[in-house]
Amino acid sequence: MSRHSAPRRTGRVRAALCLGLLAGVATATSLAYWTDDVAISGSTFTAATLDLEVDNADPFTGATVLSMTDMVPGATSAQVLTVKNAGTAPLKYTLVGGLSGGGASAYNTAAALRLTIVLNGTKSGSGNTSTCTGGTTIYGPTALTSTTTTSILTRRPASALVTAATESLCFQVTFDSSAPSSLQGVAVSAVFTATGTSDVS
Repeated sequence: MSRHSAPRRTGRVRAALCLGLLAGVATATSLAYWTDDVAISGSTFTAATLDLEVDNADPFTGATVLSMTDMVPGATSAQVLTVKNAGTAPLKYTLVGGLSGGGASAYNTAAALRLTIVLNGTKSGSGNTSTCTGGTTIYGPTALTSTTTTSILTRRPASALVTAATESLCFQVTFDSSAPSSLQGVAVSAVFTATGTSDVS
């Protein structure tokens, strides 16, 4: 008889344990939780300004110093121009340019006007004998073409211009010493465009 009564007691104990666990689950799911919210505000967003200037002007129309009249083969002219970041974002810039006007094709064919750009160069001399001295040549001497969008400088400077930073460029134009006599009396204009970009990669 004793061997049959032990299993019945074990069954009753198991049943009691199951009921206890269920009661515990029911009690846990009825608990309430407190919460507290914190509002995060005050953020504003303002776009930067991109503003490239040459000699503190935009547009710059003072490149007449680079002009030459009554030039003969071998004549040169020079002018120092300062590129400045007048905006609020770092920038790099490119420079394109070329010849325009009725004589552009003739000068292009003869490759008669050659441009040199010197970083941090200074102007020496005056008139049709002025040149760029010192500094580091970063372009040319290369003949100006009859296309005003010809690439001259790309992605200057290497580490970008921060706000208010400047870069000094000396432009020198040389009337080639082998220019043909057919160019006598022929006039032409040079057009340059500097373009800033916020892509400083």
